[in-house]
Amino acid sequence: MKVTVPDMTCNHCVMKIQKALLVTGVKATIDLPTHEVTFKKDEDLDKVKKAITEAGYTVQV
Repeated sequence: MKVTVPDMTCNHCVMKIQKALLVTGVKATIDLPTHEVTFKKDEDLDKVKKAITEAGYTVQV
């Protein structure tokens, strides 16, 4: 499963999102050049969206 975070523009953004996802327990891979956050379980989508939004970023599914 992938979501796009269009306003993730630098490594600081990546670290902030990683920290937010760490709290949720969701393991994700973040690719800055493509602005994609990839995770395994479809049922984690709501957790991922909430964590990224609360970190101050926009999520596109």
